[in-house]
Amino acid sequence: MLLAVLTGANVYYFFLRQDTSVQRLMRPVSTSRALGESKKEALAESIPPSLLGAAYKEKKPEKPTAALPPPAGMGFDDGSVLGQFGPSDTLSEVLAREDFGTDAGRVIAALTKQVDPKMIRAGERYQVERDEAGAPERFEYVPTPVLRYLVTRGEDGSWQVERQEKPLQIKTAQALGTIDYSLYESVAKAGEAPALVSLIVDMYAWDINFFTDTRPGDTWKVVVEKQYLGDRFYKYGRLLAAEYNGKNGTFRGFYWNPGGKPGEGRYYDEKGQALAKSMLKTPLRFVRISSKFNPRRFHPILHRFKAHLGVDYAAPVGTPVWAPSAGKVVQADFQKGSGNTIVIVHSNKLVTKYYHLSRFAKGLKVGKHVAQKEVIGYVGTTGLSTGPHLHFSMIKNGKYVDPAGQGVQRDPPVANKKAYLQAIKPRLAALKALAPVVAKNQ
Repeated sequence: MLLAVLTGANVYYFFLRQDTSVQRLMRPVSTSRALGESKKEALAESIPPSLLGAAYKEKKPEKPTAALPPPAGMGFDDGSVLGQFGPSDTLSEVLAREDFGTDAGRVIAALTKQVDPKMIRAGERYQVERDEAGAPERFEYVPTPVLRYLVTRGEDGSWQVERQEKPLQIKTAQALGTIDYSLYESVAKAGEAPALVSLIVDMYAWDINFFTDTRPGDTWKVVVEKQYLGDRFYKYGRLLAAEYNGKNGTFRGFYWNPGGKPGEGRYYDEKGQALAKSMLKTPLRFVRISSKFNPRRFHPILHRFKAHLGVDYAAPVGTPVWAPSAGKVVQADFQKGSGNTIVIVHSNKLVTKYYHLSRFAKGLKVGKHVAQKEVIGYVGTTGLSTGPHLHFSMIKNGKYVDPAGQGVQRDPPVANKKAYLQAIKPRLAALKALAPVVAKNQ
């Protein structure tokens, strides 16, 4: 009877119960590529709500009222239907299917001057125009609603490529919200798209863990750029200013790029101190600690006491793992115990290790230098693992240390504090002026 009861409990928890079933835990996290950004960046458009707040309950958030990016074929006045790259399609296969024949190689050679064909992804669109005889005379590669590459055949039979980009209108907008269940739910209720969640989380990646640190009643405010294609919202631009008020205090951040050069902007607080630190708070955006650093822990598989020299972060298979600090990859392979494993050497004799990954990021290999916040792999359950999670270890001066107890150093403050404080005055005033609208009693 006891055996029957235990068997029934295991069946319930691992196959029937919603939060702990194998099917639930093995469900991958959906991610999408940022439209209009470089091919290296992945934007977490589909963020699992259950990972976006410790107080989150299984409640379906309201759909954002803000318009989402338009379909990839938008903008062609002739109303033609675009083709679409399939999951296994290559550029040469598509051109062969569209009857380019011997011209396929010339089209690829021309397009390669502007685009790496290997970076073309499933779901991206293309269009083919033909002459009166039905022979292809133009190929258009349309990676986003804004950008397209035209490869046309000249009178002499040669093929030339031209890059065309539609102009975007940039507007500055403000938004705010109060957290009831999660940041995701609050952003959606404010009428904003999920991409805004990623912008907020990225700004505070050094100070706030949005799984464990959020509580009902926390508030957020932002001043953000919105990009429009015609009269339709296309995507967010820069997060110019933000404020998060929670149990750990009030955090403010402001974007500052005095030189105006792309990629050189940084975030600072209202005193000019850098938000960026030498090490991120966690190696994942949204995490729950399932097992802490413990020199004497009972191993769930080996059934004996064994030092747990790291921190386990529970997350669904496929959750992106990012490098918490810049460094060099010295190991990226499969190990019997740790499964798919990555080891990165950082400055000051600091080493970080990542175990049980489902797979490595594309292009990751030994010898590669990775930047802080660069995705290096994806959560899995390979090796000796009881379920999907990331085991994260840190070695300092040759000894394993508790990652949660390590002090980190902030990046340098602004160089010209007077100019910075003057520049952020309007944004600081805008944040302070934002206040929840209280309905009057009728």
